[in-house]
Amino acid sequence: MKKFSILIPVLPAILSLGCAKGLVSKSSLPVATPSTAMTSLGAPAGSGAVGDPNIKYFGRWDTTNAAQYVSYWGGAYIRVSFTGTTVKIKVGVTTNYYVKIDNGPWVSYIGVTGTVNLTPAPLTAGTHTLSVAQGKDYSYVFNFQGLILDPGAATSAPPVGTDLVEWIGDSITSGYTDDQADVSDYAWIASEALGTEHTQIAYPGIALVSGYGVNSNKTGMDVQYFKLQSLAYTSSPDWNFARYTPKVVVINLGTNDNNSHAPDSTFQRVYTTFLANVRAEFPNAEILVLRTFAGVKAVPTAAAVTARHGAGDSKVLYIDTNGWLTPGSSDFTDGTHPSDSGHMKVAARLQPIIAPYLTGGAPSVANGTYKIVCRNDGLVLDAKGKDTVNGTPIQQWGYSGGTNQKWTVTSLGGNIYKIIGVQSGRSIDVTGNVTTEAAAIELYDYHSGTGQQWSITPSGGGYYTITSVRSGLVLDVTGNVTTPGALLQQWHSTGGNNQQWAFQTP
Repeated sequence: MKKFSILIPVLPAILSLGCAKGLVSKSSLPVATPSTAMTSLGAPAGSGAVGDPNIKYFGRWDTTNAAQYVSYWGGAYIRVSFTGTTVKIKVGVTTNYYVKIDNGPWVSYIGVTGTVNLTPAPLTAGTHTLSVAQGKDYSYVFNFQGLILDPGAATSAPPVGTDLVEWIGDSITSGYTDDQADVSDYAWIASEALGTEHTQIAYPGIALVSGYGVNSNKTGMDVQYFKLQSLAYTSSPDWNFARYTPKVVVINLGTNDNNSHAPDSTFQRVYTTFLANVRAEFPNAEILVLRTFAGVKAVPTAAAVTARHGAGDSKVLYIDTNGWLTPGSSDFTDGTHPSDSGHMKVAARLQPIIAPYLTGGAPSVANGTYKIVCRNDGLVLDAKGKDTVNGTPIQQWGYSGGTNQKWTVTSLGGNIYKIIGVQSGRSIDVTGNVTTEAAAIELYDYHSGTGQQWSITPSGGGYYTITSVRSGLVLDVTGNVTTPGALLQQWHSTGGNNQQWAFQTP
């Protein structure tokens, strides 16, 4: 991602050992009440005023004041096209802004307020597209008061992506410690690469569970997510969820719950309820729940997803991030927060996972008949003994071309598939529909249960991880052995080659 920094330097931040630093004073920050609709307040189209309908707003914006629109969560941005050779922005809070014109780099404007010239070198005459985002650790207010254009110039509607992805998290999802804050983080990078619009409801130090976290304000995301304003505001109005609807919601929480010693049982219970509450606001969204990059709270996180499956919500998926980043490497800035390059790695992993859920997105693996090959040893999935009855174990075996080694893979939407044996007509199934580790994999009549549905996600090099929708556990060669006859089971992800599979033409 191209970027460029100019203007006013700021003092370096003082980092703590947790996922965030202490809260800044919020006495100087403006407070506003929520609006009920993202509508123009009567400004003429083309004027560049805050109510100009050509200016598109992304994020949670308070639009009640005709003189200024305000967002309180990091990563909020505006986009508009305009004519002329220069443009200035009027902003009401001293903070950091990031500006992109046409296909140029993101340019940092650090510690600025008032009227800011965004074109110190005039542009060529014509129509241009302007994007402006805000992001500064713990200071996420974007107070937008309009644009100043050349005499006779006007705005026009900019290109806008079809879909929106909402990202929910803590400092890791708000780009804490990174060069350009939210604009540098994995959520922004992945969304931009996918051509989607995006919102980031994330705040440093926040836990999922209220009463925990590393800030003085212990309100958790279980409460604050449903508010107009961030954790910096102790009495925020509720957010009006009718204002926008994401196609996909991605959640990355648990790091600060772990740092503040939230019990796993409490975390699991609250996460399960949180997922249900998010679902109530967005009935049709795909909800992707990430394992924290450090792996903390992974077990109760996966268990919360399993609980939602048990409640009938099959559009909640657990995404195992094991192996995406390397501890102690340049993937991190301080052992907890990803570096710019670390964020890029995560974004690259997420793009093919999210893509199938977007409008026009193709599934990870095309529908068809395949042999399914283990990366560890080149052996294939095989119905043991060429049996076709319910309960036949699935093993790995050398490929012989038999129909007991051929599988019809069919997308059920997004990255979710059923896998049916060509010989038997029966599904690959978790024995007894259980959610515990070491449960055997077998053939069974297909009945559309989540124990017969599999999330197939890229793991690199043309291989994929096959994850049970019901349990969040992955298809695994028992004992990591490499000999024919080893049985298949479900197990937590280790990132090992015995859990990675290629779908090849038989």
